[in-house]
Amino acid sequence: MSHLLFIEANDSTHQKKGISSELNDAFLNAYRESHPDDAVTVLNLFEERLPFFDLKLASAAGRLFKGEELTGDDATHAQRLQEYLNGFLDADKVVFSFPMWNLTVPAPLHNYMDYLAQAGQTFRYTAEGSIGLVEDKQVLLIHSRGGDYSTKEKASSEHAVRYMLDLLAFFGIEDVSTVILEGHQQYPERASELINQALQECRQFGREF
Repeated sequence: MSHLLFIEANDSTHQKKGISSELNDAFLNAYRESHPDDAVTVLNLFEERLPFFDLKLASAAGRLFKGEELTGDDATHAQRLQEYLNGFLDADKVVFSFPMWNLTVPAPLHNYMDYLAQAGQTFRYTAEGSIGLVEDKQVLLIHSRGGDYSTKEKASSEHAVRYMLDLLAFFGIEDVSTVILEGHQQYPERASELINQALQECRQFGREF
């Protein structure tokens, strides 16, 4: 039995379910049907409301990892950070579902990734540079963006998927796949075709991931 961690960074708490939710459901329904014995944990980052990762929290987390005793808010927040990090490290497979916001990822996802980027746990420093410590983990990125960023003119402005790929590689994760829905708002005449293709890809990954 494997454990799938599904991380959702779509603000479905303040709007009706949109295309991102359809993509999520397509994957999860297919996954649960094809992997009935697997454990599935769904984490909605907009609902979690993680405390902002600042230098105070970074210091407390580092001290907790070294075995130092913490008290008060430092202990509470550092232990919560470690719980989220452990959840990520313990999962066999991880899916990140997120839209493009202002050319990059939504703030709650960026904050969560800062929780994961802990020296000694997901990477370590060496004289030759940093080395990733996370191995044998499958990751899938499900991403939606209304514009077309596959063109030569727009590719350099895409800081969402590229950010996630770079950071996952920094952690040492090499097995990363993507489902990218793009252009469905830029090309309204092709919207149904593009959405249906992405939904089909999500179902396929759900069966095979």
